[in-house]
Amino acid sequence: MISTNRTLRGILLACASLMPAVAFAADVTAEAPEGSGDEIVVTGQQPLTQSTSGTKTATPIMETPQSITVISNADISGLGLQSLNQALRYVAGVTAEQRGSSADVYDQFKLRGFDAPTYLDGLKLFPSATGYAVPQVDVSRLDRIEVVKGPASVLYGQSSPGGLVAESSKLPLDRDFYGAVAGTYGNYDLYRVDADVGGRASSNILWRLYGSANGAHSQADYGVRRRQTVSGAATIGDGTPTSLTVLANYSHDPRNGNYAVFPALGTLIPNAAGTIKTSFYGGEPGDFFKRDQAAVSAFFRHDFGGSWVFKSSLRYQYVKSSLGIIYTGGSPATTDAAPSLFSRFSYATREQNNGWTYDNTLTGVVETGPLKHTVLLGVDRQVSHSRELYAFGGATNINVFNPVYGSMPTPQTPYQVPGYVAGAPLQTPTLATTQQRQQGIYAQDQIAIEGFRLTLSGRQDWARQASETGGVYSQQHNQKFTYRVGGLYLLPFGLAPYASYSTSFEPQASQLAAGGLAKPSLGKQVEAGLKYQVPGTQIIATAAWFNIEQTNVVVSDPLTFLAYQVGKVRSRGVEAEVTAPLPYDFYAHVAFSRQRVKQLDDVNPANIGQSLIGVGKGGITANLDWSPKSGPAQGLTIGGAWRHLNGVYAGIYFDGVARYTPTYDLFDALARYEIGKIVPRLDGMTVGIDAKNIFDKKYLSSCYSNYGWCWYGNRRTVQGTIGYRW
Repeated sequence: MISTNRTLRGILLACASLMPAVAFAADVTAEAPEGSGDEIVVTGQQPLTQSTSGTKTATPIMETPQSITVISNADISGLGLQSLNQALRYVAGVTAEQRGSSADVYDQFKLRGFDAPTYLDGLKLFPSATGYAVPQVDVSRLDRIEVVKGPASVLYGQSSPGGLVAESSKLPLDRDFYGAVAGTYGNYDLYRVDADVGGRASSNILWRLYGSANGAHSQADYGVRRRQTVSGAATIGDGTPTSLTVLANYSHDPRNGNYAVFPALGTLIPNAAGTIKTSFYGGEPGDFFKRDQAAVSAFFRHDFGGSWVFKSSLRYQYVKSSLGIIYTGGSPATTDAAPSLFSRFSYATREQNNGWTYDNTLTGVVETGPLKHTVLLGVDRQVSHSRELYAFGGATNINVFNPVYGSMPTPQTPYQVPGYVAGAPLQTPTLATTQQRQQGIYAQDQIAIEGFRLTLSGRQDWARQASETGGVYSQQHNQKFTYRVGGLYLLPFGLAPYASYSTSFEPQASQLAAGGLAKPSLGKQVEAGLKYQVPGTQIIATAAWFNIEQTNVVVSDPLTFLAYQVGKVRSRGVEAEVTAPLPYDFYAHVAFSRQRVKQLDDVNPANIGQSLIGVGKGGITANLDWSPKSGPAQGLTIGGAWRHLNGVYAGIYFDGVARYTPTYDLFDALARYEIGKIVPRLDGMTVGIDAKNIFDKKYLSSCYSNYGWCWYGNRRTVQGTIGYRW
C-alpha cells in the first residue's frame, strides 16, 4: 500500500493554499524570467529565441516557417517535473500523459494526433520494434527540449507526420568551476537527489559530471519507481577550431512503477456496483519492471573558417529490460448486471535493444547577389537490433472493488507464464527479433533577401527492415524521397506570416494478413501561420493552422485481428501560444490548441469518421507568475497555472458506442525564495514548493474502449525542494 508522510503533506498543502498557482514560462521564443528555476541545475547558454532542431542550424524561431516550442531546463527544474510527459503538459498540440499515473514505464504522448519519436542530441532514441525495451531519458540529464511540429523526415529520416521531440543533454560549460545540488521530497514518498558539477581542467579541456537518484510510490497500490543515473562528459579543444566532446551515461531502474490498467466499466462507463478507486491495482504485489540503459556519444566539430563548419555526432545505445505482470482485462468475468469480478491475464518478457546512429553535416554561408544562402549538407545512418522473448497467458480473476491479492504468483520469466485454462501447461515463449537500418543524404538551403526567408530541403532515404517472430522471417527494402518548402516574411512592425509544405515516411513492423511486412506510412502537411513580436519587447505571439494526411496506415480487423494496410487519417487544427513579460514583474504564458483527427479509411466501417484512440480534441493552459526584481519581495517567485483539456477519444466500446473521456480542469501552484536575499552568506541557496492538481481532481487521462481499459490521471502531488548552486 502507498505510505505518505502526513505531517509533511499537511505543511506543504497549507503553504500551497496561500499561492495563486504555477508558472511555466516555456514558450517558443521568449527568455525565461529571472529566478525561474536555475537554482536546481546549471544550464547552457543557447537562447530560447533560437532553435537548432527545426533546421539543424542555429535559426531564430521568428525566422523558421514552422511551429516549434522550446522548454528550458529552468522550466523543468523550477516546476519540479519528473518526466518528459509532465514537461509536455503546457505545449499546444500535445496530448500528454497517455497512461496518466501509470506512465512510469515509458513516455507516451501524441503530437498533432500522432505518436512522435524522441531524439537526443539530434540522434534518434530507438525503441524496441515490438516490446518494452524503450529508452527513457531522466529529466536531470536535460538542458532543453524542443518540440518540432509537423513532418520532419527531410532532416531526420523516418519520423511521424505529427513531428518529433528533440531533447538536448547537459554538456560541459565554458566556466572555471560550477555546480549545483538539490534535494526534493513530496507525497507518495517522492524523493530526488540531484547533483551537477563541472569546470575547466586546462585552457582547452572542459568537464562535467552529474547524476540523480530518484523514486516514488505510484498512485496505484504496490507501484514503486526507483532510478539511479549518472552522466559524465568532457570536451577537448574548447575555444579552438577543432573540438571533441564525449558523453557517457548509465541509468539503472530496479523498479519502474506498475503498468496499472482500470476497466472502463466502473471508470468511463457507469457500473451499478460502484466506481473503481484510483488506488486500485489489478495485478499482484510481485509485479515488476526492470531496465538498464547505457549510452556513449561523441560530438566532433571543426570550423574551417569563412562560416563553414563540419559536425559529426555518433551514439551507441543499449537497453535491457525484464517485465513480469498480471493485468486486468476489460471484460467482466461474470454476466451480472453490476459486475465486480473481472478477468486477468499474465505477461512476461526479457528484452535487449542495441542501436547505432550517426549524423554528419557541413554548413556554410554563400552569397549570390542580394541572396544570402545558409547551406546544409548531411548524411546519416541508423541501425537498431532488438530481441524480445515473451509470453502471454491467463491469470486468476479479481474483484475490482474489494481486491484480494496472492491468488497466484507473478511470472518471473516468460517460461513461467501460465496457460489460459486452469491446469493447462505453461505457455511456450515466443522469440521476436527485428533489425532496422536506414541511410540518408539530405540538403537544405535557407535563402534570405531583405525580410523574406525561403527554406528548401530535400532528402533521399534507403531503409531496410527484417524481422523474425516464432520462426517466421520477413524482410523489406524501401527508399523514399521527402522534402519541405517553406516561406516566411518579416514585416517591419514585428509580424511574420509564413506557410510551408512538408512530407514524411515511417516504416512499420506489422505483419500483414496477405503476408510480408507493411510498407512505410506516408505523411504530408500544409501549415500556415503568423508570428508576432511586439517591437522593443519580449512579448511573442504565434498562431498556426495545419492539415496533415497520413496514408498506408496499418489497421486491424476487429473480429480476426488480422492487419491490413488500407488506413488513411487526416489531422486538422489550430494552435496558438503567447508569452508576455508584463508590467510589475509579472510573466504570462498561454497555449491553445483545437484539433480534429479523423479516420478517412479503415477495414472496420465503424471507425470511419471517428478520431484516433488516445488523441485529444485540444485544450488551453494559462500561466502567470510574479518575480519582483527589486523591493522587499526580491528573490520571491509565486505563480499558478490552469490546465483545461477537452475530451480524449476513447474508441468504440463493446456495446458499439464511440466515447470520449470527460473534459477536465486542473490547477497548479508554486512558490520559491532565494535565501541569499535575507541571509547573504547563504547566497545561492533556494527553497521552493510546488503542487500539481491542487484541488485533487479525479479524472481519466485516456481510455482504450476497444480493450475495455482506462487510465486515471495524477491526483494531487506536492513536493518541496531545497537547492544550492555555485
